[in-house]
Amino acid sequence: MPILILAAAVIVALASSEASTGAPRASTAQAQVTRYSLVNGCYTLHSSAGGNAIAPDEGPFRMQAAALGVYLLYGARGDYLTDSGTGTPQGVSAPSTAAEWRVEGGSSQGFSMTNLGTSTRLPVTFVPASGCAQYPEAQVDATGPAFTGASPEANVLGTVEGHAHVTAFEFFGGDWHCGGPWSPFGAPYALPADCSPDQQGTNGAFESVIDFGGPTRPSDMHGWPTFREWPSPTALAEEGDYYTGIERAWKAGLRLMVTNLVDNEALCSVMTKTHNPCNDMASVHIQSHDLYALQDYIDAQSGGPGQGWFRIVTDPFQARQVINEGKLAVIEGIEVSRIFGCGQQYDVPQCDRAQVDAGLKEIHDLGVRTFFPIHEFDNAFGGTKMIAGGQGAVVNAGNRKETGSFWTVEPCPAEQQDAPQLTSPASSALAPALNGVVATLAHGNPVPVYPPGPHCNVRGLTDLGAYVIKQMINQHFLIQLDHMSSKSATAAVSIAEGQHYSGLISAHCCSSAQLFTRIYASGGFISPPVSPAAAFAAQGKVDKSLMDPRYHFGFGWGSDENGLGDQPGPASATPISYPFKSFDGGVTFTREQWGQRTFDLNTDGLANYGMYADWLQELQQVGGRPLMTDMFQGAEAYLQTWERAVGVPAMSCRPVGERFTRTGLGNSIQLGQSTVDALYRAGQPLSRPGRSYRYCVTGPAGQGAAVIALFNGSGQLSMIASTAPGDLAGRIGPGSRARRLRRRARRVMPGVWVGRRTRAGTRYVYGVRRGRVRFVAVTTASTRRARARRSKAQLRSDLQAAGL
Repeated sequence: MPILILAAAVIVALASSEASTGAPRASTAQAQVTRYSLVNGCYTLHSSAGGNAIAPDEGPFRMQAAALGVYLLYGARGDYLTDSGTGTPQGVSAPSTAAEWRVEGGSSQGFSMTNLGTSTRLPVTFVPASGCAQYPEAQVDATGPAFTGASPEANVLGTVEGHAHVTAFEFFGGDWHCGGPWSPFGAPYALPADCSPDQQGTNGAFESVIDFGGPTRPSDMHGWPTFREWPSPTALAEEGDYYTGIERAWKAGLRLMVTNLVDNEALCSVMTKTHNPCNDMASVHIQSHDLYALQDYIDAQSGGPGQGWFRIVTDPFQARQVINEGKLAVIEGIEVSRIFGCGQQYDVPQCDRAQVDAGLKEIHDLGVRTFFPIHEFDNAFGGTKMIAGGQGAVVNAGNRKETGSFWTVEPCPAEQQDAPQLTSPASSALAPALNGVVATLAHGNPVPVYPPGPHCNVRGLTDLGAYVIKQMINQHFLIQLDHMSSKSATAAVSIAEGQHYSGLISAHCCSSAQLFTRIYASGGFISPPVSPAAAFAAQGKVDKSLMDPRYHFGFGWGSDENGLGDQPGPASATPISYPFKSFDGGVTFTREQWGQRTFDLNTDGLANYGMYADWLQELQQVGGRPLMTDMFQGAEAYLQTWERAVGVPAMSCRPVGERFTRTGLGNSIQLGQSTVDALYRAGQPLSRPGRSYRYCVTGPAGQGAAVIALFNGSGQLSMIASTAPGDLAGRIGPGSRARRLRRRARRVMPGVWVGRRTRAGTRYVYGVRRGRVRFVAVTTASTRRARARRSKAQLRSDLQAAGL
């Protein structure tokens, strides 16, 4: 190794990257700097070949991650180090591909940088420095550690976002929405300085209707750094899910997020400007790629692959582990109207069962685990739950374009209605849109005249729709019931009930509330759509009154952020104070800041996703600890619904009088099982404290008793214990006289007796108090192989972990 590289490696090992405050972080001499851990650090650059400084007039440089292992080198004067192909890097005022450098190597073998624009490669040494400029970025404004769980298999704490759209910047052809949740060049480019250039023609007309209720739009639509008109609770065409905002919500206790890949072919088709195809499934693939790219980007900001707080998960067991690590588990869903290309024209389906089967495999391979069989338009699977008001008129015109007909309604009970439909209000503020976008979608046909409401869609679940629901059950997809007409949703719930399937979800708008009792009785999950704090708290009480006590209860919210859903306005009725603490007390929040704009829930409302931290504080003021407890049980309730959907039996108590064998208890709980195996064999436990599962026991004799399954650090079942009378180990059970142990076991510590080694290499353990056996257990041989003193310490630790 050249002397210069070796010296630099020692220097870098002794002083790690400078923190955002400008102070170097402590490091040990043994620490190895990797191509990823350079992130956010402050360095001067030297050529490894000759030792000369690289661009000394531009540095020192802030290492701003643009992707995993790729950096922008941000100079002291706010310039970006670029390469024009001459081999002499220089600073420029704006980033481009020529400002992106892929770093390879490490502190032990030396580093090199390759420019992504010119492919120029430079052997380089990073020497820690001070005085770097801070890279312009939206702030999280939250200090303190995010809480973690007791173990990978323990009960989780945290709340749920049931319906987000992190990747919706790509929908409607990709040019309707302004901004994105991230950019390789950071907030100034993800949240652009001007949101007006792309909003021309139909793009702008539709934005005016959605954002401003008519043709008038503010003249100042600047983003970074001023943000005068957006983000706001009603600015739906502009980015609201910037990743630092999601990070702020995660810091406040968000632990599970369902984000749906979303699009609308009909609306995309009338946009003046697009760069993405107007095909739902093509958009699904684009957005799925985006979601994983965002995960990688957050990893890059966090120090390398897998290090980030944003983790896409594909099963409930992985999600539980991620949440207990203190991270955000993200479930990938789909919300489009022609999923698998299964639209319909004039009642003729545009797909068949084979296409459905191929589509299910396609999205499963993408990592999708939940989707809406029916969205805003009638399709080959059934009728949609119609939308009310001006948006409903636009979507109804889209239904005409996609299916050949407007929605057909019939009278129905108010509590079962889908949504009342407008008769064309030609003289209202919606007239320009109805005569423009709607007329285009409807091919010049007038919007139909409807009788007075309530209105229900006449269309229910088709035969092909019933097939889809059954296949979703067979393949363990979570079924999103929202957006189905009342007839369609009722039929879907009936199919699930017939197959004892719990994977039913209602998590945002457009639900069929008359089915909530049945959804809860099936073991499904419900979250209200987001609303002002007082209304949300009231709705939470209503939903809780419908719960089924057989299942764990908790809920979260469905924001529809970045979709077409308004967010709650200012917290004027119940203002919050800054700074405030998270519900768990570990994180302190000040007002969120993007560039020159500072957000305040009391005046701005839920203007971007980061304000969900502030909204949770308002909820705590309105509903107190009972409401927040239910909210923070939301992630656990969702995971248990998902576990049942993938085949884990629902929670039920163990029978009294089970017998211990040398390898387990009864036929279902066996030593050596993994945490997941134990769930599939024994079912969901009553609770999961620490490293254990605790099961209740049936009948009066089992009152207050428990069966405990304890797992070791490798996630294998290492001890099974019971406090239930009649559960016998070597013919001795709880309640037996302790003197019966004298010929079968020996006392190893006060109150604990251990039996002889069995032929399976295991041992029975007995707990004694006041002359009676209070618990019996069987343990693996691994806890007995060490020396006696160590064995006792391990046994004592296990019994304590099991709560015995």
